[in-house]
Amino acid sequence: MILADKALGTLEGKTANVLVMYNRRRFDVVAVIDSSHAGMDAGEVLGIGKVGIPVVLSLEEALKRKPEALIVGVATIGGFLPPEYRLVVRQALKLGLEVWSGLHQFLGDDPEFASLAREHGARIVDVRRPPTRLRIWSGEVLRTRCGRVLVAGTDCVVGKNVTVLEVAGELERNGLKPGIAATGQTLILAGAHAGVVVDAIPSDFCPGVVEEVVLDLDSKGLNPVVVEGQASILHPAYGQVSLAILYGCMPDAVILAHDPWRKVRDGFDQPMRPLEHEIEAIRLTGGAEVVAISVMGWGRSRSEIEEACEGIERRVGLPAADPRRNPGKLVDAVVDRLKSVGKL
Repeated sequence: MILADKALGTLEGKTANVLVMYNRRRFDVVAVIDSSHAGMDAGEVLGIGKVGIPVVLSLEEALKRKPEALIVGVATIGGFLPPEYRLVVRQALKLGLEVWSGLHQFLGDDPEFASLAREHGARIVDVRRPPTRLRIWSGEVLRTRCGRVLVAGTDCVVGKNVTVLEVAGELERNGLKPGIAATGQTLILAGAHAGVVVDAIPSDFCPGVVEEVVLDLDSKGLNPVVVEGQASILHPAYGQVSLAILYGCMPDAVILAHDPWRKVRDGFDQPMRPLEHEIEAIRLTGGAEVVAISVMGWGRSRSEIEEACEGIERRVGLPAADPRRNPGKLVDAVVDRLKSVGKL
C-alpha cells in the first residue's frame, strides 16, 4: 500500500503516481491511502482510467487488502516525512509490515521507528541510504559496448521517470535489451535494473557511482543503458546533481524532458530558463547531443501537447513527443544517433 495522503495526482506525489502507472514492475500495489480522493480508483485520479487500485481513507481500510509493505509515496521539498504521516508509519511498524521510503530523512534512523521495528520484527528500507563503497569517476564509462542514453530535464518533476520507462519499453518492443539505470528513489522503487540515489552521495563520488551503475549494466549485455537524470543542470538548487549524472554516464544521446507551460521552477520563485539554454549547456558541459524533447504534459489535453510539440520542433529543430502516446518518435531519434556512433 502507498501512503500519499493529499498528494496522489500532484507533483509532490510523483512516487505514488509512477508506482500506480507502472504497477507490478516491482511491487503489486493493492491500495493508496489518500483522504482527498478516497473512494476513487487510483488510475482515475491520474487520468489514465481504472487500474484496479482503490484509493482509501485510512490504514485500517487499506489493511483489508492484506498488504505486506507500506511505501511512503511522496517526494517533499527537503525530503522530510510530513508530520501527519508519522501515525500511519508507526501503526504499520506495529503490525510488522515493511516500510519503504525514499525521503532524505532516513526513517531507520528515527529512534521511535527503529525501536518499533526491532520490537515487532518489521523492516525499514531507506532507499536513499548511500552504498558503503564509493568510487571516483575513472573514465571507463567512455569505453562501454552499450550505447548510453540520458533522460535529462529542464526542471524537477517534468516526466523524466515516465520517459525512461516508456522509452525502455519501446526499445524492448523494437527487439533491443535496454537497461534502466536509476538515480532517484522513485525509479528504484518502480523496478530499475540497477541504481543509486545520487543526491545522497558525497559530491566527489557522485559521477563515480553513476559510472559504476552504467558499467554494471553494460557488463550484463544490456544495450542501450537508459540513465535517469535529475532536475536540470541549470537549476541553482539541484544542478550539481544533474551535472554529476551527466559526467557520470557521458551519454551518447540525450532526451530532454520539458514542460513548455511552466513559467517558474517547481517549488521555487525563479523563472524557467529557455529550452535552448538547456540544450546548449548540456552540449558544452558534457559534450552530449540532445536528440529529442519529451513533453509529458501532465494534466494537459492531447491537442495541447501536440500543439506544444509542434512549436518546439519549429523552435529548436528536434523531434518532440509525449512519451506515453508516442514513445516511438523519441526512440527513433535515439536509435539513429546510437547507430551513427557505432553503438547499435
